[in-house]
Amino acid sequence: MRYTDMNKGKVNLFIYGSLRDSRIFQSVSGLRFSRKASKIDAETLFAEPALLSHYRKVSPDNVYYYAIAAPSSRIDGWVIHDVPAPAMAEIDRYEGKRYERESVKVNTANGSIEAEAYLVTHDSMQRHFGDRFHVNLIHELWLRRRIERFIKRRTRPGERTVDAESERRADRELLATTERDLVMSHYHSDAVSDYYLEHELDRPRPSIRHLYDDPQAKPFINNYLALVVKQVLLNQLDEHIQAQYRFELERMRSSERYFKRSVSLLAALQMINSNHKTVELIVSECLRTMPCEKNDLIDYVKYGVRAAKSMFDTRV
Repeated sequence: MRYTDMNKGKVNLFIYGSLRDSRIFQSVSGLRFSRKASKIDAETLFAEPALLSHYRKVSPDNVYYYAIAAPSSRIDGWVIHDVPAPAMAEIDRYEGKRYERESVKVNTANGSIEAEAYLVTHDSMQRHFGDRFHVNLIHELWLRRRIERFIKRRTRPGERTVDAESERRADRELLATTERDLVMSHYHSDAVSDYYLEHELDRPRPSIRHLYDDPQAKPFINNYLALVVKQVLLNQLDEHIQAQYRFELERMRSSERYFKRSVSLLAALQMINSNHKTVELIVSECLRTMPCEKNDLIDYVKYGVRAAKSMFDTRV
């Protein structure tokens, strides 16, 4: 049975591909989802694991997933409960013409329920994808996630402490230019191979220890380190804003003439300028407690990462 009437109210939605990423789901629909009933509100929907029988998930382009009828197969996914019609209309546009939204039965821990699912036929596989922005969004988020996994394997693998996580974020900060170039260069291309990704990212951690005894550099070391901490604060605040408000930022649709992160960077800069006394206190405390003779560049970047996390408060 094909779902055609957009005015029938809320529906359950079975998701098995890119929409399982909560950031993509929110960017597309404007809503979040959670498995915890205590977090459900007007903007957060309830989600639970579900199985779709008699379908197989394939990804011939290594980017998108497609559900194709296969009698002996099943697909693991999530069912999002009570998705309102306006959100479903946005998801329809996101999925594009290649998919057909149909009613299916999915199995959950609480039994079988009816849900909508985006399925494909062999004929529809011959068509092109829809919205170019969302193609880019999927490429970017999945590539950044793979970069995050690479850093977890390389930097203090297996550790789950706050300090280890700060060091990983600091390593990622030092690789920011490489990460940006990887994202930009592959925005309109197929998925990046693991070999290429590791080849680009697996490089020595930069050090400034050799400058400490350089007579020309030594007088400016503290000024340089202060600049490093401020730059990390700006970058990290921008990352927090992007992570928290990606949907709102994308919907603002600033001109293509501007840098993609112009709005979030301006917001981060405004936060720093509005709290300049706090920023100066952070920098002075960093230089006071962390003499350069005992620390390297990564340590100052870690300090900036932790300070930015403390500064950023979504309740404000």
